[in-house]
Amino acid sequence: MPALLKKTLASSSSLYDYDTLAIEPAMRVELEARASLIFDLGRRTTEQTFELGDHLAAAAELLADRKFDGWVKKRCGLAVRSARNYVAVFRNLTPYRDDLVDLSVGSTALFHLSSATPEQITEAITFATEHGRLQVSDVKSILANGDRGEGKAADDHFSNGGITGLKALIALKVRDGLKAFIAHIEAIYQVIGAALAKKRVIKEALAKDIIDLARIARQELESLALFVEPEIVTGPSPRSTTFPTTSEWARVNDTLLTLGSIETWPKVGEMRGWLEAQVLPVLGWAISNERKPVAPAGRVAVEAPTVFAESAPADEATVFDPALGSMELEAEGPTEASTGAIVIAEDGPEARRRLASVPTLAPEELDERLPDISPAPAVMV
Repeated sequence: MPALLKKTLASSSSLYDYDTLAIEPAMRVELEARASLIFDLGRRTTEQTFELGDHLAAAAELLADRKFDGWVKKRCGLAVRSARNYVAVFRNLTPYRDDLVDLSVGSTALFHLSSATPEQITEAITFATEHGRLQVSDVKSILANGDRGEGKAADDHFSNGGITGLKALIALKVRDGLKAFIAHIEAIYQVIGAALAKKRVIKEALAKDIIDLARIARQELESLALFVEPEIVTGPSPRSTTFPTTSEWARVNDTLLTLGSIETWPKVGEMRGWLEAQVLPVLGWAISNERKPVAPAGRVAVEAPTVFAESAPADEATVFDPALGSMELEAEGPTEASTGAIVIAEDGPEARRRLASVPTLAPEELDERLPDISPAPAVMV
């Protein structure tokens, strides 16, 4: 430690009489160590604001209120009010520390935010993410909206126009939509956990409890995280974009898709292993409070169900793939479009066999026979 700082500490220590106040030696050592760390912090960055609050909170646990106030003022050179603000930041905002540090929120704004509700804190973080800053006036505005009541605040959001009004609506959707998504995933997680706690997993009973929740959660996820793009194959009908196939959020989306249809679930004997090893880890990752949760091992294999045209006989079935939004004939062998012959593998279930030869259609005949398969407009939640 530099000689000048040692001299400063010694001088400050003499201003606070540990002996007269009957503070035992072990506690005095701890307090002196905290005081040294407070002096070493120097400039108050967001991270240092939390560290200072940590040291002051530890000292507050050792001292009664009056002794703490005197120690802070005389030993650390801090105003009592400021010290209590730092303690409040550490105690109330630590669960959001990583986000607030990444956003470089100033200490004064943190002081005001430390009295906010969890919903208001989340709203403030969303605001800072969108605007690149969070000032004291922004925090006061968020706190004032909360004091007016949720219903009135929501009405005010829908009354404001322009880009500012739109941003407010987006922030409202992100805040409330995120809470709803998390609540639905937590509900699914708890239901599955309760089913696994029993000796035997009843597939039908579990499906009854979580299928609807999984479908809703999947729509909420896509509404919160994905954009809208035109459907290239069938025309300018809008549809949601998709997550990159190798991303963990694609895995979450696929898991919810699978949970939303009992037909895609494993056999009864494989249910427990599937739920424990694949489903619960993926859902837990999706709503983890960790800054960078570790992705679970393994991937959930999801195969989109194949839907057959009702009008075609079993040996001439044309396949409609909902994921592609187009009609196609399944084939394993090469096609001969010029002669109208399509070579198809004959093995497999009866319902999947195809004609070995299909006559070529004239363009006008093709237009008449193909059904209108334009997908319905995407519903945004």
